[in-house]
Amino acid sequence: MPAHKAKKRLQLFIFILLATFCVALIIIFWLKKPHLATPNAYITLTQSYLELKNTPNTHTQSSAQEDARALIQRANATGYQLIDSHALAQDLDSFVIIATLPRGIYNLGLIPSAKHFAFAKSPSLKEIGKGTQEEWNQDSPNRSQQEFLEFLGADKNAKILFYDEGDDIFAPVGSAHTAILWAQNFGYTNLYRLVGGFGAWKALGNPISTQKPHCCE
Repeated sequence: MPAHKAKKRLQLFIFILLATFCVALIIIFWLKKPHLATPNAYITLTQSYLELKNTPNTHTQSSAQEDARALIQRANATGYQLIDSHALAQDLDSFVIIATLPRGIYNLGLIPSAKHFAFAKSPSLKEIGKGTQEEWNQDSPNRSQQEFLEFLGADKNAKILFYDEGDDIFAPVGSAHTAILWAQNFGYTNLYRLVGGFGAWKALGNPISTQKPHCCE
């Protein structure tokens, strides 16, 4: 083999070897570099809610801020309060807590001491104080109004918190909102909805109970 061809082959081999080494180094450095996880939607919603709560005149920019603003506006218009997971965890014992999740989903866990009463994600109830039996049957099939009242308790000024999965902001409005409307229909006044629902509660590392809730023992 001519000397110049052998030299070219050696140069090509060295070039390929160096290129492979450089690529390997890039991959190693990339793997070692800490990467931020994709932001959790429930946490992002909660953070946006807290930002708007503390500075209500903040200019809405992100979709999470728009969702949080819509949540705040709906709560204000309907007459209930919002609470974030951290604030709830600090004051858990002062609330009657009702999970409005679909029946059976409690197998994935519940907020400690929560009772379970499923509601539809979009309410049929049209006028507070004049809810019909037909509307009730659509909003909470297979459960009685009397059972719901027993869950709520005799004190109509008690702090009662409802939570759902946390997914529904616009339409449907979410089962927690439906439950709140019915609680208002029966005269309860001190009602709360958990921002981000169970999704936010879990994502923020709060305790979860796997004990069967009151509904399903």
